[in-house]
Amino acid sequence: MATIGILGVGGLAGLMLRGLQGSGHRFILSPRGAEAAGRLAAEFGCIVAESNQAVVDGADAVFVSLPAGSGAEELSRLTFRAGQPVLSAMAGTGLARLAEVIGPAKGAIGMMPGYANAYRMGPSLLYPKDLFWQDFLSHVGPVHMFDDEAEYTVAATFGAFSGATVAFMAHVIGWFEAQGLRPEVARALVAGTLRGNAEVLLREPRPLAEIAKGVTTPGGITLQLLDILNGHGALTAWDEGLDAVLTRISQR
Repeated sequence: MATIGILGVGGLAGLMLRGLQGSGHRFILSPRGAEAAGRLAAEFGCIVAESNQAVVDGADAVFVSLPAGSGAEELSRLTFRAGQPVLSAMAGTGLARLAEVIGPAKGAIGMMPGYANAYRMGPSLLYPKDLFWQDFLSHVGPVHMFDDEAEYTVAATFGAFSGATVAFMAHVIGWFEAQGLRPEVARALVAGTLRGNAEVLLREPRPLAEIAKGVTTPGGITLQLLDILNGHGALTAWDEGLDAVLTRISQR
């Protein structure tokens, strides 16, 4: 297996390392954030390099999870080898900008939720199609590859959607707790319901509209809840939010 250099040792790097345990890859970590790098190295058996350039020099391929605002500039100060695979998980950094700052290396861009990848259940996006990175990401969940960057960018808004669904679940769990349900029961009930419904959509071959109609009985409690939510624009507000995220990541 390959030696993977990781530039940026924040939350995403730690979650990916957890999910990648047992993949056979070796990892070299950037020294930025010495405390975090040392903790990850001790927990996952990684090496901490002396510099970011040492990460690049010692790695077969490089996974980039640097801050989106400054990451491209940091990459521009490094020297990559011709054809060296580089995967950027920096939101809003397009392939052209990545190629510009990594010189002769072979760039690809990706998006993943993080927490779910730690449990090897999180979907990852990859553009363009790349067999090396497809294999790498397949260890932490299903991989969706794209031929078109515009389509990839639309799909990449799921990074914000993923985090927002956690906030949604926390809010609903809080409502159940406020009604007197024990916290552990409320958490298991909400998470289990969404997981179960997600499995229905993944496994059931019937059209989505048909499935939705089947769970919305006229005069029933589901329709009652949906009518109230729609009356407050709660569902269409998701469109507004996702539109704003798409505009933001498209303009970078």
